[in-house]
Amino acid sequence: MIKREELAKGQVLFAEGDQCRNMYVISKGEISLTKEKNGLSIEVAVLNEGEFLGEMALLTDSTRTCTATAKTDASLLIYDEEEFRELISTNNGVALRIIEGLAQRLESTTEKLLTPLEIL
Repeated sequence: MIKREELAKGQVLFAEGDQCRNMYVISKGEISLTKEKNGLSIEVAVLNEGEFLGEMALLTDSTRTCTATAKTDASLLIYDEEEFRELISTNNGVALRIIEGLAQRLESTTEKLLTPLEIL
């Protein structure tokens, strides 16, 4: 059974380095993803309704790579590791959506990394 979580604006869903074992789908609101670097919090993405987060830690069996905070009041669907693996192994459409999302994030990150080099 799929669980839900409600977040108030400013509430942290998970922090960089956490060992959480869930993937989330945003059903309402916005989630900000930030990374800490040299004592600064850098916003790397803002995710909206229909987008997902937390899948990387499940796919790579690693800790959270960033902090997820509700930018607005938000509602999320929660899939634990077993439910997530079942979902992607039995539903090609969901698996494809996750691959597309990861590819878009990689492309966006690459662009952000290259932007400072264009100044040189």
